[in-house]
Amino acid sequence: MYYNFYQSKLRRDIQEIVYQKPVFTVDLFGKEYFGTIKTKKIWPIKTQRYQVMWVVLPDDKEFVCKEIKKLKHKFSDKKTNIFFQLWLINEIISFENVSHRSESFKDDMKQMRLNIRHYLCHTYHLKNSFRENMPQSNILIDLSKTDEQLMDEMNSGCKDRIKKAIKKWIEFGMATPDQYKLFYDKWIETSSDKWFNIIPYDQYEKLIRYITQNSRWNLFVTNIWWELVSGSICLYDKRNIVYLYGFTNRKFGNVGSHHYLKYRMFSRARDNGFLYCDLMWWAPTWFDKHPLSSVSSFKESLGWIKVEQYGSFDIILNPILYWLFKLYYKIRK
Repeated sequence: MYYNFYQSKLRRDIQEIVYQKPVFTVDLFGKEYFGTIKTKKIWPIKTQRYQVMWVVLPDDKEFVCKEIKKLKHKFSDKKTNIFFQLWLINEIISFENVSHRSESFKDDMKQMRLNIRHYLCHTYHLKNSFRENMPQSNILIDLSKTDEQLMDEMNSGCKDRIKKAIKKWIEFGMATPDQYKLFYDKWIETSSDKWFNIIPYDQYEKLIRYITQNSRWNLFVTNIWWELVSGSICLYDKRNIVYLYGFTNRKFGNVGSHHYLKYRMFSRARDNGFLYCDLMWWAPTWFDKHPLSSVSSFKESLGWIKVEQYGSFDIILNPILYWLFKLYYKIRK
């Protein structure tokens, strides 16, 4: 059931062509993966860190230890290389409809993740990623369902907001080219209210240009009283739709426009032959202090199949720089 956007050609092209991040390939655990190189100047030192997403960790403990040792040796050739980050997608558990789960299930699930995290760190000398920008769980919407079934699987609050949006005569559709800049302006407003970063406008323009030329996207929007109230950029990869970026106009926050937008987006994608919608960026379940927990609670309200995964871990290449890097981000925060 897994859908792998993170090692797809589409994502690699976006990283390399649009965001202009250096890309590399590496053989790991018997497979070839591509990853990105990120640079950061911390005081007088220009550092590098490496990131590979969607890695399957084998069960063979001895083999894994040898591979990690080989990886560490290869990427420790420069003293300014800080760490190598892996997103491990091995499944812990999968389930549907978190709102119907008992408190004991939640506690057991949380403890299971903590135990696995401890085992991986102790056995393979990994560090739980302190600056995690890779998800620890995968949320997919099954698009084979009817509108009624999609609605039934949403929680009560989400249903109420969608019904409210319908009563308010909110219009759903695809953005026209003259609305692309307006989308970005509204996205900036949302990011300022919610305190998260977005890509610079020049990268946004490159992204729109690339995906438009390749016919791999749509920008879905909702309008009320001729004003843009929510929007979502979605990529098309084979028979799946990937939610990339979005905004909600806070002035109309009580109308439920974004819930309605997602509901109509799922319906439109299904009618056009897509199988799943990947909602991207989510926190591990029942870790309320995780930075992405508020974003995840919205996505979880939509009804979903959720797969809890190992998450992301760091292989330390330079212990001193790693400590300085953590200190730098702690001071910034």
